[in-house]
Amino acid sequence: MARILQFNFEDKLAQYADRISGSEIVNLAEELHCDTVVIFARDAWGRAYYESSFIRKVSKLGRRDLLREVVAEARKRGIKVVAMVGHTTNPELFALHPDWAQRDKDGRVIHMDTNPASESGELRWPLMCLNSPFLEHVLKEVEEVLRYGVDGVFLDSFRYMPDLEKACFCEYCRKAYREETGEDLPVADDWGSLKFREAFLWRYKVNVRALERVKERVKALKPDAFLVYNSHPAGWKGRANTIVEMARNHIDVVFAEGSEADYQPPGFLAEITKLSQALSGGKRVWVTRNSFHMALTTTTTSPIVMRQGIREIFAAGGEPMFLVFSSALAQAPSLLKGAAQAMKDVERLEEFVKGAHRVRYAGVLYSNRSRDWLGAGDPRHVTDDIRGFYYALAFNGYPVDFIADWQLDQGLLSEYKVVVLPSSASMSAEGVNALENLAGQKAGLIATYLVSLLDERGRSLEEFRLGELLGVSYRGVLKLPWSYVVLEGDHEVVREVPDRVVLWGDYSRVFDRERVPPGVAWHARVEVHGRARAIARIAEPDSEYGFEYENGRSPPLLGPLTECPAIVVNDDKRTVYFSGQLGRLYWRTGLPHYEKLIENAVKWAGGTPPLKVETPGLVLAEPYEKSGQLLIHLVNLTFDRRITVRGNTADPIMWHSSSESVMPPRRVVPVDVEVILFRDPPRRVYSPLHGKKYEVEVESGVSKVRVALGEYEFLVAEY
Repeated sequence: MARILQFNFEDKLAQYADRISGSEIVNLAEELHCDTVVIFARDAWGRAYYESSFIRKVSKLGRRDLLREVVAEARKRGIKVVAMVGHTTNPELFALHPDWAQRDKDGRVIHMDTNPASESGELRWPLMCLNSPFLEHVLKEVEEVLRYGVDGVFLDSFRYMPDLEKACFCEYCRKAYREETGEDLPVADDWGSLKFREAFLWRYKVNVRALERVKERVKALKPDAFLVYNSHPAGWKGRANTIVEMARNHIDVVFAEGSEADYQPPGFLAEITKLSQALSGGKRVWVTRNSFHMALTTTTTSPIVMRQGIREIFAAGGEPMFLVFSSALAQAPSLLKGAAQAMKDVERLEEFVKGAHRVRYAGVLYSNRSRDWLGAGDPRHVTDDIRGFYYALAFNGYPVDFIADWQLDQGLLSEYKVVVLPSSASMSAEGVNALENLAGQKAGLIATYLVSLLDERGRSLEEFRLGELLGVSYRGVLKLPWSYVVLEGDHEVVREVPDRVVLWGDYSRVFDRERVPPGVAWHARVEVHGRARAIARIAEPDSEYGFEYENGRSPPLLGPLTECPAIVVNDDKRTVYFSGQLGRLYWRTGLPHYEKLIENAVKWAGGTPPLKVETPGLVLAEPYEKSGQLLIHLVNLTFDRRITVRGNTADPIMWHSSSESVMPPRRVVPVDVEVILFRDPPRRVYSPLHGKKYEVEVESGVSKVRVALGEYEFLVAEY
């Protein structure tokens, strides 16, 4: 477990490098109760912050060696130091070796610059290619910084992506691919082609091989040093999540960069923590809470954002990392202290959580293969479905985690009472066997849309591999611009859903290119067989789009009811199949009937959960077990003014004011929380943070603990 301060010099001129000393950086870490400092050894401009034999040092440092200063001061205080190296952005090196750069199919340099479309300025951040001699350059960086006695090496912005618009076609890549496969790299998107998909996978393997070489060099030079890799789970179309899964044996720590947190739902940092744990096979996961709001790097966000972000990461089993830029320390140092109390809480609780393991109930499959093969060029169509199921459960106080493809392939599912397969189209035969075995152990299964219709390499099949288990046969796709699902009967899955006729669809927020997002209202056309039965059917719209309100954005009215099943249940095997992307609709709209369908399906398929949290607010509940103790984090995410505003289309011109607004919360609203334990009553429940004992109410074999929750509480239930 680590409490990390990441300190970056963010500007091209390194204006504060001569004003900030190593002792000041370590002082800040100590004041924030951090025991680890991450700092540039080489930055994204290609400059060193230490005495390198082959990299130009930042000129403002003069004779100073900042890395040596930080290491020396940190050693005095028992603080670890991790050196950032290896950024694939390196303009200084590009100036010397332009042939080492990543280049697109037309020979243009691939870069990380973000500018308005109308601006064509100097190329600032060109990306260097991992197939070129650049990788040897990185290995030399690793060798040099390890001689300083750092505890680990951190690969930040280590980017080589597979999507065609960011894929490298430099001579080194073309030659390597030709030598390995005998083929030329495909130059056009063709997701239906096995050769294209194999080339896509090859680019992932380039990353894996590079990470393997870096790890070997680190361990050869300093066996106790560790390698950290920045996966940025929500960026780069999520592709680096596949790199983590494939390279999990070559990474010691996954850095899940959470720079999108201000734009994302409450609980986002916990989400990417648990996702990274699943993909990496349980490796340590560092997750950032930036000190700043959005991209406003020279100032700070509200103190409550800092504190709750750190607690959220810790509650999910991650190691919190607080990112500070040099300008903030120089210009507003007092504002950074808002993070100190949360890091202090983590420090006090580390011994309690050491050796604890998660209480499992629902596992949501995050299938990298399905994201790539079914999602193809737009993976959001798959990941939206995944995230919708995850948040519907997390927001309602159920224990929920992610499962990765590799876990499914190896059958590591026995801890889960219910497994959710949102748009999990790509599935191996081993994965299918694992799910069939799980069903034999009386665990439940929920699946959507084109589940198991592709093999692990993305090849289309004629039938669902899970068809027999789910009780459905595939008969094609019903491609509708909008649709409705009409609920029938009184099955538990459809009970108490607010609407018996459920709108199925959404309008495109871009709209100038399309009325509706591709596939959002589509359904797999299926036939029911065996002991399965349909409890809802699909209804067509009465027109292509509606006119009632938003000039073609609103949905059409309900049209004719079809015989096509929309929800199929198998009572014997406790499976639920949704013909459309239920989670995707919930993610996009948050409507209560979608949420209720998800919650009902999970409760029915999974049975009684080990525990549940109920509250009128929004509380993140993360449970663990350890030698006779049940440990429960309660992070209050009920904020007073966390405001996110957007227009109903991507065109902001027609609005009377700016159509985009993101405001951070200022305080947490206290809420009453009821922790329900579906197990024998604990001997006692107490809070080591606040020195408080809690009453346990027992009724009909169910134990309840009532908590008046402020910002954060940590419960220990002893058995």
